[in-house]
Amino acid sequence: MPRKQAGKFAALPYREAPAFMRQLRDMEGIAARSLEFALLCAARTSDVLLAEWSEFDLDAKVWVVPAERMKAKEPHVVYLAPAAIELVKRMQGLDGSLVFPAPNASGKPLSNMALLAVLGRMDARKRTTVHGLCRATFSTWANETAAARPDVIEACLAHEEANHVRASYNRAEFVKERAELLSAWAEYLGSWREHPARAPRGVSASALQTAKRPSSSAGTSAEAAEVR
Repeated sequence: MPRKQAGKFAALPYREAPAFMRQLRDMEGIAARSLEFALLCAARTSDVLLAEWSEFDLDAKVWVVPAERMKAKEPHVVYLAPAAIELVKRMQGLDGSLVFPAPNASGKPLSNMALLAVLGRMDARKRTTVHGLCRATFSTWANETAAARPDVIEACLAHEEANHVRASYNRAEFVKERAELLSAWAEYLGSWREHPARAPRGVSASALQTAKRPSSSAGTSAEAAEVR
């Protein structure tokens, strides 16, 4: 088991994250792509595993996680970096509802164990947990490199703030900075153009090119969700 301090998840040192991402992109499978997406978005894995097409507006470059899946019980808008958008597009055609469906169980999401299995295949389970990789590694990079103000970093992580008026202000005020921070993180992890991820099994190249774009209904609610 990974070593961890009390109350903390073991996390990969951020300087090792680009090499980890290159190795991850060489792996096949939906679970590998879901872990890659979670890392790009600094997202909670449960939110990624349950992500639905109706939550995405790729034209607006946003993913709106609904309130019922958030700890703070308020919608959370994730501003998608180009690498995250391209990854989502590659998942089209697998399922009509779920973005990252279980490969052998129609209509059902992947399990957390599937992501742990990815870490196992990468021989990384002694170095990091999934949660630590996707959340703490990003947070440490952003804070130690002063990539953004602390309030912006916390807003990207959707950490609950005791002062709800201040929290709502922060979410609305930091839109541009949050988008820039996640794009900078994606660039730090490495260019997806130079090292593209493998296509999920079961999806042909022609299907990837002709798959129908997901619903953009989430985009109409993104602005409202930010100021709610």
